[in-house]
Amino acid sequence: MNSWTNRLALLALLGAGVDQAGAQSRPPDAIKSVGTCVAIQTRATTVETPIGLRAEGSCATAEGGPQSCTATIVPTGPDIILDVNDSDAIPQCLALGAGDACSSVQNGPLIFQSQRHATQSFSTDAYGVRMTIMVRQKRVQQATTDLPPTARFPLNAGRLFDVLRNRSSIAARLECAMADGDQRIFPLAGEADLSPNIRFVSKNSSEPTFDILTYRVTP
Repeated sequence: MNSWTNRLALLALLGAGVDQAGAQSRPPDAIKSVGTCVAIQTRATTVETPIGLRAEGSCATAEGGPQSCTATIVPTGPDIILDVNDSDAIPQCLALGAGDACSSVQNGPLIFQSQRHATQSFSTDAYGVRMTIMVRQKRVQQATTDLPPTARFPLNAGRLFDVLRNRSSIAARLECAMADGDQRIFPLAGEADLSPNIRFVSKNSSEPTFDILTYRVTP
């Protein structure tokens, strides 16, 4: 179990005992448990997978003297990026007029401004050409993973409990076995109550990587 999970488990157990002084003033049978829970957080990772389809950019010059043009290359879809390590992108030349136009073409470097935008410039002498450059691509997908759950902690009526939520997590939830036999899932969404009898109390954001959410179980 990693360190943040240990902290989460410790906080949950400590939070469940926040009202210990008040509990000691009541007889043991006055503390009513409404269930037990574990806290689970979900993280996302990005997976880049090469695909066969290449991104293409082209530009053309006209006859009549030295000219230059710049081809712009962008991905072919919203979930696709350019392979910025593509060293096999070789420009293709098509002569648009008479003469050995392609032999006079000077290629500039392929420049990646980002994973979604690249350019390459070309210059010619007196002949018109169309230059085309193709760049490899990758599909970007997001995979989600549940982190290990915390130790199980009680939901005691009239008591507080704390849950540590990592800011790097995309979601968090409580999975609870209720005293009446129901299995319940409570998403931890912002500063909202989890249910009519599990009320949000406060959020402590003093730590750099996680928030501590405090809830009260109402009688």
